[in-house]
Amino acid sequence: MQPLDWDNIRHFLHVVHAGSVLKASQQLGVNQTTVSRRINALEEQLGNKLFDRSVNGWLITAVGERLIATAEQMKEEANTIERFALAESQELNGRLRLTVGDICTQQLVMPAIELFIKKYPEVDLEILATRNELNLSTRDADIALRATDKPPENLVGKRIATLAFAIYANKKLFKKIINNNFSAPCITWIGDSHTRPSWIEKSFPSTPRIYRTTELGIMHQMTKQGLGIAQMPCALCDSDPKLIRIPAKYIEPGWGLWILSHVDLRTTARVRIFKDFLQHELNKNINLIEGV
Repeated sequence: MQPLDWDNIRHFLHVVHAGSVLKASQQLGVNQTTVSRRINALEEQLGNKLFDRSVNGWLITAVGERLIATAEQMKEEANTIERFALAESQELNGRLRLTVGDICTQQLVMPAIELFIKKYPEVDLEILATRNELNLSTRDADIALRATDKPPENLVGKRIATLAFAIYANKKLFKKIINNNFSAPCITWIGDSHTRPSWIEKSFPSTPRIYRTTELGIMHQMTKQGLGIAQMPCALCDSDPKLIRIPAKYIEPGWGLWILSHVDLRTTARVRIFKDFLQHELNKNINLIEGV
């Protein structure tokens, strides 16, 4: 038997965790044919079917189930080797992966990204925009800019600011609320379930209806179009000429804004320099971030 190709096993794990070849290919940034070819090659090397194929999708076999635990161990060892190699690197070149969350953190980070790319052109910067918390232990990303009050214990970094919130409306709706004592609809998160968030319950209890969304970007656009009022980050909305703050009895506390990396990478030159660079640039907008 030829030595097993780690890339084939990596593709196998992606299919297992993603639940389909399509989703695995999207996560890996390749086409479905490449994923299928990798799985076929692994099955040929092992002499066993790992998935049963049908028109309804791929179903993992008993052999495939038994392989998962061993494959996960191999993945962890490979990640450890990668982190060790990266930690020893003091060169200001190579790949650096940054994960940012919603539209607010994306908007905050982009001016710093532009300056960093100009100053360090040899660093191959990859920016992953996702609300999912990517695993820095598995090098899904090297650095994370996260709005949270509970960063994972295996990550190191700095809390650089408090991401403050306020209640916003577009200017036309604002005048209607102030002049006519109008009760406007409220826009909030689907994650808030069917309960009323504290800012609505305490500040706008007579709201006629509540709209919900999973995305801050959609909430932002709905508010700009005058469909309702919403609690959103000051860093996103204070600089928007179409929006204005609404006085409120209660606004929910802000979140910590953190720059984080895996503990094994804290001495890596490009990781350390990028974190310091990003903090320096974000500090220029500290008043905007903290809603001052």
